[in-house]
Amino acid sequence: MFIQGLEMKKTVLIVGGSSGIGLETANYLSNGDKWRVIVCGLERIISEEIYSIETDIRSNSAVNSLYNDIIDKYGDVHALVYTVGISTKIKPIEQFDEQIWQNIIDTNVTGLLRVLKKFHKSLKITKGRVVVVNSIAGKSYSKYSGFEYTASKAALSGIVRQLAMEWSHEGVLINSIFPSMTMSPMLRNHLDDVQIRAIEESLPLKKLATSTDTARAIEFLLAAENRYITGSGIDVSGGLILNG
Repeated sequence: MFIQGLEMKKTVLIVGGSSGIGLETANYLSNGDKWRVIVCGLERIISEEIYSIETDIRSNSAVNSLYNDIIDKYGDVHALVYTVGISTKIKPIEQFDEQIWQNIIDTNVTGLLRVLKKFHKSLKITKGRVVVVNSIAGKSYSKYSGFEYTASKAALSGIVRQLAMEWSHEGVLINSIFPSMTMSPMLRNHLDDVQIRAIEESLPLKKLATSTDTARAIEFLLAAENRYITGSGIDVSGGLILNG
């Protein structure tokens, strides 16, 4: 069942859209006339423009319910953005904790696979677009987060490259965004003001990325005009990673 007046808009699902880059991307896309924006996360958001669903992507049954809810109300999705990501602070390997490891991998990596497994058939119908929000830690290392986080982000790159080839005959395009450290709630929870200023001074552009910087790059990859980019990654790093 479709909401009257929104039939011409395409549907985008932003997983992890209740905070940070995901929420900023949802707000950014909902301001235009192209996208019907749905977000899901551990918390609902209150918005007249965005449909919000409380979902725990660590649960198969929750992901199944998410899929059924969206299909019933809006039909097939045209795009999916995965912005979920949790981390832990650096600690010696001697303090490796399997429970922390499993939670990070389950959230950052397996959660993506659960969502794609369920929504793949919908994306095939619409010849949709998928964007996975990764991190430059997946290409290099993380200065502030532990190896668990870095490993999870490296795994996302392998998934994107593999699925880009497997889906190439279906018209479904999947790509990554690689933000450097972004001024977000998660960053502020891990670093104090002195550390944040030190990071900014170390960057070529002398400022941290904002969530909007990443949202604009995501919009580019989701656009119908993108007909030929798949299995690729866009660095949003302010010159920290030089890949030109």
